[in-house]
Amino acid sequence: MLLWFFCAAAPSPAKLKPLAPSEMKETTAQQGFTQFVMDNNTARMFLDIHMETYTTVNAFSAGYYEKNGVTAWDQQWSEVSIGNSVNDDMDIDGLMFMADFNGTTNELQRVVIGSNRLQGDLTATFNSYSGTYNTALTGGSWEAADLTRAPVTEPATPGDPVPSTTFAFNSDGYADKDMGLFFIINMEGPQQGVQVVAGFDEQSLTPGQWWDKP
Repeated sequence: MLLWFFCAAAPSPAKLKPLAPSEMKETTAQQGFTQFVMDNNTARMFLDIHMETYTTVNAFSAGYYEKNGVTAWDQQWSEVSIGNSVNDDMDIDGLMFMADFNGTTNELQRVVIGSNRLQGDLTATFNSYSGTYNTALTGGSWEAADLTRAPVTEPATPGDPVPSTTFAFNSDGYADKDMGLFFIINMEGPQQGVQVVAGFDEQSLTPGQWWDKP
């Protein structure tokens, strides 16, 4: 699901053209198309690419296991729509992959996949959501709402019978702020499982249980 969300997106149209030998000699990778950094047992890779997508899926579920004595899903979404139409799609600017390792055993502790900047709407019935989201996405103020296997709701719209919620990335009033989306897989610890962080970038999210290293 994680790779489908970000990699099934259609890149903006471009045509491949072979380079002449003289052009190849002048081509370098200094513009930062790919950036890889290894720092304090954390590997981070950034891909400077732009993607546009309109995608729908009937259901998405992830993280089914026992937690606090209850077996349930970390994420259980239905009637998911990424973008509203082919003419009103979701734009994704840049992809980030991060992996945290145990400094003693070198075991993988956490994987993060996402983007710091999205523009467009993500609509779904979030029957179960684990992680945090920015309430500005649903028309509220700029603050974090933490949930653990709980539904996401937004203010009811008169005459709207559909129990869905729309995350409006780069919504009115916050267009100058980056709004990202990240899927986090924790292998162990108090936040073990699959969490989603929506509506924050890597800098604007207050350090805490969802973003600090394991």
